[in-house]
Amino acid sequence: MTLLTKTQLKDYESGEFSDLQQRTWPETRALIEQFPWSREREHFAVGLTSPSITIEGPSGDYLKLALYYHDKFILYYLDTKNHLYVHSMPTIPEAYPIIQSFFDDNLDLSGFKRQSTPFTNNKAHFETKDFHYTMRGTFILPLIGVLSIGMTAFPFVTITAAIIKTSSIPIAGYVVLSTLSILFLGGGVLLTSLCINHYRASRNKILSLSRGNPLFYYGDINAPAVYDKKDIQKVVQYGGGRSNDRLSRTQIIFKDGSSINISGLILPADKMAVKFPRIDIGYKAFGLNYFIPRAFSIPS
Repeated sequence: MTLLTKTQLKDYESGEFSDLQQRTWPETRALIEQFPWSREREHFAVGLTSPSITIEGPSGDYLKLALYYHDKFILYYLDTKNHLYVHSMPTIPEAYPIIQSFFDDNLDLSGFKRQSTPFTNNKAHFETKDFHYTMRGTFILPLIGVLSIGMTAFPFVTITAAIIKTSSIPIAGYVVLSTLSILFLGGGVLLTSLCINHYRASRNKILSLSRGNPLFYYGDINAPAVYDKKDIQKVVQYGGGRSNDRLSRTQIIFKDGSSINISGLILPADKMAVKFPRIDIGYKAFGLNYFIPRAFSIPS
């Protein structure tokens, strides 16, 4: 019997795997013996996403062999109902009979302990995730548009009201209304321009990027360019670090002086930051730097 097996290293994020292949139990055992357990144990974090080998059962359940505390190992079993079970052991060979029984579709959970994980999506740590990103912020564009229209219309509403009730508004009131009108009008125009700028820069673009893979792709959805993380000098993020800050941008600067800019409409800044372990990331929260340079705003 063959089952889908895959590996995960310490720099990988949830749902990121490599060496995906259908394997028999003997082939999986060889994979386990060849896995760099000692190297991966350095500075690793115990958890469902950690250096490990994951096996997917025919019914959609999973068995994962991973590193554990004090030079031990642990088996995580996730059933089809999102119930999580664990079983730790001092050495890998002690896990072999259990893993083999999983291949034989005869897994015995008597040695496992069920974990209480209510409202937790455990499957995200076992299921392979798609790391291709396209513009997903279109739902927020109408909201920003309504806000922009409201801000832009405010001056005209207040001016009309002032004309109608000229005699009842003191001079100080005119000053306040004029100031607010200028601020709202400027803010509305700025927000509308920023929204259009990011939309143009993100349309027909695709990003393929994960934390553990040294290569990533970005560009036209039909022919994205390939980039290597080792060629990156630094990453600069303009805007907030919240997942809902879709009008932020991330600039990736390479050692040869070239750069690319990726809008939060494709991938928000907080999610982008975790993709570059051990790479210097700078932050600039204010100013007109939110705008993506024109060279990167024209859709191909």
